[in-house]
Amino acid sequence: MFSKPGRGLTFSGSNVIQSPDTLYSVTFLLSGCRAWDTVSEALRPRCVSLMDVTRDDWYVKHYVYYLHLFAEYEQPPQDLWRYRQDCSFIVHRDLFYPGCYAFESANFHGHYIRMRDDGYLWIEPEAYTGAYMDAASYNVYEYSTSRE
Repeated sequence: MFSKPGRGLTFSGSNVIQSPDTLYSVTFLLSGCRAWDTVSEALRPRCVSLMDVTRDDWYVKHYVYYLHLFAEYEQPPQDLWRYRQDCSFIVHRDLFYPGCYAFESANFHGHYIRMRDDGYLWIEPEAYTGAYMDAASYNVYEYSTSRE
């Protein structure tokens, strides 16, 4: 997953941030929606969760709007439903730009994953400005184990 300007993503602690270059980019698998049972039937085909390819059951979720990577198995049982909501996103193709994807929070309608000017990713209410649309648009590529 790369931002429209071509920047990859990586981590700073548990925070999801812009990668300094493609060499340090991490890969996320678009996995099954963790909030499947609470998302409307109409949205289920487009609902995904972003899992770290190197660690099963570690998902990107928003916490106080910022995106973080947390393990599902570390969540207390009473908080699991919230965790699953916070790590589920509705995929929109061609929403802001042709061929690009936008990821809307499943539990905050109208809030999309957006790269902030400081390089941190968070969810932010939709705004139809060029800066917003650039920062909320992503290119998604098929996962490959090759180093090319």
